Amino acid sequence: MIIKRFMLVILLLSFIVSGCGNRGIPVIKQELLNKKLSVLMLSSVNLSDTAKQSVGNALQKWREANLIAYDWINDLSALDDRVLTKLKASSYDYIYVIGNDLFPSANGVIQQGVNSGKWTLLQSQLDVNGSASTVIDQAAFLQIDSQQIENLKNKWIEDLLAQNVTVEWVTRSDRPIPSAWAPSEEADHIVLLDNNEQWFQQLSFQTRQHFAKWIIFYSPATEAQLQRAKTLGASVMDVSNSLSAELNWTQILDDRLLAMTSNSWQKGPINYNEKELTELKMK
Repeated sequence: MIIKRFMLVILLLSFIVSGCGNRGIPVIKQELLNKKLSVLMLSSVNLSDTAKQSVGNALQKWREANLIAYDWINDLSALDDRVLTKLKASSYDYIYVIGNDLFPSANGVIQQGVNSGKWTLLQSQLDVNGSASTVIDQAAFLQIDSQQIENLKNKWIEDLLAQNVTVEWVTRSDRPIPSAWAPSEEADHIVLLDNNEQWFQQLSFQTRQHFAKWIIFYSPATEAQLQRAKTLGASVMDVSNSLSAELNWTQILDDRLLAMTSNSWQKGPINYNEKELTELKMK
């Protein structure tokens, strides 16, 4: 009798256990595990605090909501040995590089082929020195629309010239002033920086001679060159470094998540859209 009761208790317990199953215990299906993505995030030391916070928030969201595993190496001046070690030790589905100053070293690492992950390089600021043009075609490259930049610069210059002000132009021989702004008969309003050690003396003479109100550097100028030009009393503008851009990093990273989860990543240049680039203006 005691044995029968003991067997009955065992049988009831087995029913209870089987009935409970895994209730209350989260179970990750194998199908979901197979789809789990891994990301390596690399960000520049020059990235703003706001952008860094957006990156950190996005990575946590990716992990919690989409089960995306990630490593993040921030405050980089270049892709160094720490990055190479990570790339060689782990397999990543996607690798993100945020910051213009990281692009040259990223190009070299990508060409080494140390990791099969999909690379995405993201501009963090306007590209004054042309580093964007050196990005290799094996990566996706998120950039500020260069045509939009040129259109804004051109409009600013055209609006200024419409006021009939006298302008002295400073540029280099490989970047001529458009004839619509400085006709050939006004060649004496142009000063070339290259192969001209006396450029400032020439600029000073022309500014006084023409009673110029503006000095416009049409090719990139150093801070020292700009400061010297300002001593001549005219307004000075370096149009190659005259714009500011406001990027919405939360939107940018949300869009990168969509590209990963929808498997729509593609290599090559991609312009930031109107939600990602919220403002582009003259300083």
